[in-house]
Amino acid sequence: MAQRLFYKEEENQVRRKDPPMNSLPSSKRRAAAGFTMIEVLVVLGIIAIFMVVSIPSTLNVMAVRNLDNKTREVQTFLQLTKQRAVSTKLVHRVRFYQPQGTYWAYDMERLEADGTWTKAIPSPPKTIPTSFNVTITFPVMGADRVATFSALGTFPADAIFSVSGNFGAFNPNQNSITLQSVKLQTSNQDDERVLSIFMGGAIRYARRRSS
Repeated sequence: MAQRLFYKEEENQVRRKDPPMNSLPSSKRRAAAGFTMIEVLVVLGIIAIFMVVSIPSTLNVMAVRNLDNKTREVQTFLQLTKQRAVSTKLVHRVRFYQPQGTYWAYDMERLEADGTWTKAIPSPPKTIPTSFNVTITFPVMGADRVATFSALGTFPADAIFSVSGNFGAFNPNQNSITLQSVKLQTSNQDDERVLSIFMGGAIRYARRRSS
């Protein structure tokens, strides 16, 4: 009899702790029941609108970053070539070429004592993706374009200072490489990054909008 009364009392306590759903206030019943289908659809609609609005901006930021990063990569490589020329006391150059007439690639080479050019570093050539339009005005050597630095770091390697105050062999129309992004051009932004090398070996980075 005592055991039966114990079970009865325990059952009453459980019922007091967990009242039936219909005895709860309306707000608590609604929370316990979860979200309705309409509420879920509204939230999904808001998320979709946010994504539609933000995606073009995100893609634009990525296009700017890709163009900047690739141009900076070329600039760093040119600076490294100049430093190698000065540190080794040997003429070095960056040779830009198109394998099978496709994308642009570039590599570092040094001038040997016998007049031949050899690779200066063992790493694979760097490349510029075909997603960029590339314009190179460096001096032509065969089918390639070359940016050559003397052992003093001057550009081009055979540039000399004359009595008249002019730099022989230095042509301001043959000292740059330009990378252009079509994506940024269509959005009417600064779509070009220009690297210009000056007589003393300084390399200028510039942003501009194509005409």
